[in-house]
Amino acid sequence: MKKLQYLEHLDSLRALAVILVIFFHLDITVFKGGFIGVDVFFVISGFLITRIIKHEYETTNNFDFKKFYVRRARRLIPSLFLVLILTFIFSFLIFSPSDFINSTKSIFMGSIALNNFYFLNQSGYFETASHFKPLLHTWSLAIEEQFYLIWPATIYFLFKIFSTKKAVIFVALIFLLSLFITIYTSTVGVSTSILNVFSTNNELYPDLSSFQFFLLPFRIFEFLVGALLVFLPLVRIKSEIFKLSLNILGILLIVLSALFFEKSHVYLSSLNLIPCLGIGLLIIIPPSKFLSFFFNNKYAISIGKASYTWYLIHWPVIVFYKYLITSELGVLEQVSLLILSLMISLLIYKYYETPLRHNVSKISFKANSSFANLILIFIVFFFLIKTDVNVNDGWLWRLEKKNIDLIESIGDTKNFHQNNWGGVGYSGSGWIENNVLTNVDANPTKKTDMFWFGDSHTGHFSYGLDSVMVKKHNKKIHMTNFSALLLPEVRPTHLDFNRVKNKLSNEIKLLKENPKATFVLSHLWRGQMIRSETVNEETNEYELISDDIPGLKIVADKIVNMIDIIGGNNRKVFIMGQGPSSGTNSLNYIEKLMRPKYFSMLSPTTSIFEKDENSIKVNEFFEDYFSKYDNINFIDPSTVLCENNLCLSQEGNEIYFSDSTHLSKDGSLHVIQYLENMFLK
Repeated sequence: MKKLQYLEHLDSLRALAVILVIFFHLDITVFKGGFIGVDVFFVISGFLITRIIKHEYETTNNFDFKKFYVRRARRLIPSLFLVLILTFIFSFLIFSPSDFINSTKSIFMGSIALNNFYFLNQSGYFETASHFKPLLHTWSLAIEEQFYLIWPATIYFLFKIFSTKKAVIFVALIFLLSLFITIYTSTVGVSTSILNVFSTNNELYPDLSSFQFFLLPFRIFEFLVGALLVFLPLVRIKSEIFKLSLNILGILLIVLSALFFEKSHVYLSSLNLIPCLGIGLLIIIPPSKFLSFFFNNKYAISIGKASYTWYLIHWPVIVFYKYLITSELGVLEQVSLLILSLMISLLIYKYYETPLRHNVSKISFKANSSFANLILIFIVFFFLIKTDVNVNDGWLWRLEKKNIDLIESIGDTKNFHQNNWGGVGYSGSGWIENNVLTNVDANPTKKTDMFWFGDSHTGHFSYGLDSVMVKKHNKKIHMTNFSALLLPEVRPTHLDFNRVKNKLSNEIKLLKENPKATFVLSHLWRGQMIRSETVNEETNEYELISDDIPGLKIVADKIVNMIDIIGGNNRKVFIMGQGPSSGTNSLNYIEKLMRPKYFSMLSPTTSIFEKDENSIKVNEFFEDYFSKYDNINFIDPSTVLCENNLCLSQEGNEIYFSDSTHLSKDGSLHVIQYLENMFLK
């Protein structure tokens, strides 16, 4: 069979893609949209895989599936499994029990190409909790492997049944269908029943952006941009100037997307078509001689050849470093991590990956059966490790005894920070009773003394309310814990809007049935603002709420509108400000305490942290804004936990936070006890 022509310029394009992703992961602000580098990879993969299949079918009138999958496995698995093993070792040495448990779960799921489903059931890709997941980036590898499972058979079937021309039409139709599904779900949303099929996490599954981000159906159109290019001939353009213009256009579509795309953009999954078209231009239009300094650059080509390895290595290096230092990266650290991860990747590519791939290493497995058996052995090993770590609470014996005693004194050794969140067991909507929420539908006519309304920063007060207001004072409290700004004329960008409207309508109805009940509104205000939008009165179009004083005024106006709708003049209203945060990229206090003894020197020496600027800005604005309303009382939670802008994480055996922003059970009880008399009045 005639060998396929090697397209050298693709390696330079791979280099561009991986650098954009790494710049994004290093928090280089100017490349806030650098995540589109993954979309570029998907287009290149779709092009190469389809090109291989088409070439072999046209040459032999057949396709050797076994040979294809063996070749893919030898290309992808050795480096992947090496990274999984290294991740296990460093997680063992560095991670707290709960993070170690999560890490071993992702190691196993990564070994069977299902990490995209695993991370879908957790926090979103862009959220703070994702900063300390060393294998988060393998979601894209899982999607690639899932695409490899279905696409060769699909395109082979099309070639067998139809002419090449008709096969192209079917590929184009699949492309359009995937793009339509992506745009449609961005516009209309996805029903809860469908989301339930893909996610078992009832607290996180409504996140539409994660649903689109992590699942193959919303990525197929990206692969098929590359696939469709295979059926076009390389464009032969004589004019170097015209060729240069098209090359620059392709580069601009990619680079400008990396510069201006943001994680909060509406229709982000659909907008990814722009950089996909950019890389498509660069694939199909041969590089101009004026850009030979990039496309024929030996350094760019070397990086492109090792791009897969660099992609695998860079994120664990960044995560483990951040976990140790627990602070934002400085410029010197960003440069150092960039160079370090590149050097490690080049060494692995040259001395490990390439020899294994071409069977020239002493440890090569020339027999496919031996290679397959080794893969199965490692998968079983990862499963057994995951199971043992989970059953044994993250191997607590790695910790110092004093910290083990602290965990046991609080009464929870597994997923310490999750199970000590002040709202654990109270998630959703209903009346606080017997340490849980009683569903609204179970007793729709029940009268209520207080309504607590908001997101998880309402939910984290549940334990304190149950202990003080319910059990001690026999008050009937209704709690609504919903991850969105439930306010009139506000639309979240991450949830099904119809579901949000129905939720708001039901809650307003319930509030109107209890006209004398106190109303308490609490959110992580800035966190919800940046993923919400409202109608611009001038354009009559939905626009994102800005992260500034005008944006806070919009939210405050909507709050007043909400209070008017529920008859706020006849009831007491409390607005809870934004609680203090120990930092978005910072490891939370509990995880610092629970570091293994191997790095005990990095355990916190103080439980005090500085109040963050975001909460100060939000609370100062709200306090001033609501001071002119007699029936609205503003409460700054920081006054309970902070003094002179210094906040307390721990007092004795009481730890007040379950993560960087949420109150623990102790913190919830502490705040509600402080506010007890105010609420009783």
